[in-house]
Amino acid sequence: MTTKTVVVGRIKHETNTFSSLTTDYEAFANTSLFCGDYIIPEFRGTNTDIGGFIRVADDNGWDIIPTVAANATPGGVVTTEALNAFLTPLVTEIERSNPDAVLLGLHGAMVSENKRDGDGEILKRVREAAGDIPILATLDLHANVTERMVANADGLFGYDTYPHVDIGETGEEAARVLASTFAGEINPQVVVERAPLLPPLPSLRTECEPMCSLLADAADAEDDHILDLSVFGGFAYADVPEAGFSVVGVSDTERVEETREMCEQLATSAYERRHEFDRSYTSVEEAVAEASTWVDENHDQPMLLADIADNPGGGSAQDGTVLLKALLNAEVDDVAVATLIDPRVVEAAVQAGVGERVTVELGGHIEDNGNPIEVAATVQHISDGTYRNRGPMSTGLEVTFGQTVVLECDGVKIIVGSHRQQPYDPEAFRAHGLKPERANVIVLKSTVHYRAGFEPLVETIREVAAPGLCSPDLSRFEYEHIPRPLYPLDENM
Repeated sequence: MTTKTVVVGRIKHETNTFSSLTTDYEAFANTSLFCGDYIIPEFRGTNTDIGGFIRVADDNGWDIIPTVAANATPGGVVTTEALNAFLTPLVTEIERSNPDAVLLGLHGAMVSENKRDGDGEILKRVREAAGDIPILATLDLHANVTERMVANADGLFGYDTYPHVDIGETGEEAARVLASTFAGEINPQVVVERAPLLPPLPSLRTECEPMCSLLADAADAEDDHILDLSVFGGFAYADVPEAGFSVVGVSDTERVEETREMCEQLATSAYERRHEFDRSYTSVEEAVAEASTWVDENHDQPMLLADIADNPGGGSAQDGTVLLKALLNAEVDDVAVATLIDPRVVEAAVQAGVGERVTVELGGHIEDNGNPIEVAATVQHISDGTYRNRGPMSTGLEVTFGQTVVLECDGVKIIVGSHRQQPYDPEAFRAHGLKPERANVIVLKSTVHYRAGFEPLVETIREVAAPGLCSPDLSRFEYEHIPRPLYPLDENM
């Protein structure tokens, strides 16, 4: 049997179109960018899409042709220059090597300067270069799945968990379907059905209803020919024409209509249960009052305050100061904060050195999420901000805050970095000399992903509604391109 050759690539970005931060080539380089022969050693054994591709490829003896693996922290629109910089080597290698198939790790909510459907553009360009061979891609649960994406792929496979602890499994699933395609057992085709829903991020947590049972129903409907049913919550912070909730099926061509019916049933069920996506959140004032009491009650484990709206994992600036200022003003003691981004403060602290005192204007420089606050603090730690995840999500993946310092101010220890990166893994603290489980109060710039690694370490969690570009209150955003009506923006549906 001739060895199969499979081109592998990864171009991922979740674009918050309300962000003022442009996502350029440097933004990818500052987050995760690997090319050519560096890809397989970096991703082998990791809980990532490419890690999953590699495991199945090894089992089947395929010859992997790595091209580019680019991922940037969510933010504003991707520049045309950056997108072309990653598409060019991918497309060129497909044209050169004439592979048997292509496996891609995508997000599904990318918006570029001249293409509001960034992932659709990637798949179109790959299809034009590859011709009539299998093209399969993994997508984030928050993908805004477009007709263009569906038309140019033979398989689209979404994560089934939020926090996304199954990224590697999803890569394996896509690659196993490819193996069945190679064996002539199936001829895969993609279908999509939609619901007029645009849920904010916290309500898409898959351990809670309605996502929990929607995903369970999808899994129950899968069989040897209905290969995958993915429930996509959509990404509410991308103002694009096909934003919103969808259900995508991958099946053998002989079962397409049955698969479409299943997708439609799931989408209808989601809409009928739309009010279950509604949530209540803790105000800053309530959170600080409870944290003040918590410190005096001698609990065995910390309280965690999730600054859910200033989540860089959804494109927020990560320099919001409202919750931090309130904690400092209330003199809450023994607080550990991860991570506030302010390169100027990092530079000042590095110049001063460990053990020295600095007075700086911290945070509040980018979006309307709080003003800079004057902080007189001691520099406790300086590092390059790089570590590898050890928790359940993206295990083994290297991440970085860029040059990073730890400032201590009146019992509050603040990790301040240079590059935006969601601190969803406890290593964000441990790599910088802090033990989160020993703090009284933990503050995280994260919406849901932190739960995978931090829930075992804490006694209680409060989702705090401070300002930020991932606010669950979607009425504060001025949408121009999304389809209407959509719940919850249009409540009288």
